[in-house]
Amino acid sequence: MSAGPAAAEPLDLRNVTRLIDFARGSAGGERGFGHLDNSGQIDSSFPPSVLITARMTFSFAIAAELGLDDCDALVARGITSLAEDFFDSTHGGFRSIPLGFGDPGRKSAYDTSFVLLAASTAFATGNTDAQWVAHEARDALLEKFWREDLEVFANSFTEDFSVPEPYVGANANMHAVEALMAASKALDDFSLMERAREISEFMINRHARGSQWMMPEHFDPSGNALHDFNVESPDDEFRPYGVTIGHLFEWSRLLLELHHSGVKNAEWMPEAAQNLYETAKRVGWAADGNPGFVYTLDWDGNPVVTERMMWVVAEAISAAAEMDKGGLTPSAQDDVTTWEHHLNEMFQDLDQGSWHHQLSANGQPSSTIANGKPDAYHLLHALLIPQLPQGSGLLDRIRHR
Repeated sequence: MSAGPAAAEPLDLRNVTRLIDFARGSAGGERGFGHLDNSGQIDSSFPPSVLITARMTFSFAIAAELGLDDCDALVARGITSLAEDFFDSTHGGFRSIPLGFGDPGRKSAYDTSFVLLAASTAFATGNTDAQWVAHEARDALLEKFWREDLEVFANSFTEDFSVPEPYVGANANMHAVEALMAASKALDDFSLMERAREISEFMINRHARGSQWMMPEHFDPSGNALHDFNVESPDDEFRPYGVTIGHLFEWSRLLLELHHSGVKNAEWMPEAAQNLYETAKRVGWAADGNPGFVYTLDWDGNPVVTERMMWVVAEAISAAAEMDKGGLTPSAQDDVTTWEHHLNEMFQDLDQGSWHHQLSANGQPSSTIANGKPDAYHLLHALLIPQLPQGSGLLDRIRHR
């Protein structure tokens, strides 16, 4: 009689539980999930946000899948808010803030991608109401934002989708790749994987490769890189000038996840992922002589913004774990160990809870770019991916362990 398959090692969820327990405070407001300050209280100076509501909904859906208490109710809260507070029943799509809280601004592919990620993950983990939200987000992306000529998503539109922003951003398209992978599985639509591949072809196989992996982030409406974009405001939280180290790591992980999905014409992705990873490690770590990853570099590799962002080291850990699992970088396991130690020693806040989102170059808590601790999304990946097998997204990894 043959033995059955070996049981998977239990996950170490201690830090995941700490992260999620801190994040629960974001449910203390009237709508969705609020912006948490450093102590875990909702900062009322920030209006309700579709971005934070979507990111928290995703995080609570993953926590529910892991069996953490009462997270299903938090997922339901998030989905209800996305459907009722942020969905535009007149023009379609999702507003950045609800009506009645000031100018809702433009509708963006970045926000919509996180709605799709959250709703797809919530639906896949058992919230049936999330299916409608996922369909609306998917349809908005494909019908309103998709640029057939460039095979990427436009960045934003006016509320009625009549006027596009004269800009194409890598950040929005990067998160769209992750959302499309999640939606492909949840909605049983493999064609979404092909869209994710097309985006990756433009951003990585064309532009990042053509820039020796010092990836441009900003493009004009014709798809030409804008190398001087935001040179006057280089520390922008979402559109910084120059090379964003964290995005090189994040793209390297996403490429390997997309390659793992079985999408066609993806044979170039492992080599590209390896080059992005090794470039980010080589030019980003201690670039100014201090431990940690700088936020941005100029095109010659000189530090521009030397603040240390928690999400950057989190993405570095996730990418290193993926490199190790794929056998692509011999030092990857050592990198995981080094960067996990850095994360816990420098960013963990043992006094007020959770992890600092930003440190100065000399390691002191800072808030010149990020305010408070509103985001569980990046760190959740870093705490889990090193313990999980390869897969096309975090939920897929959990389910195949």
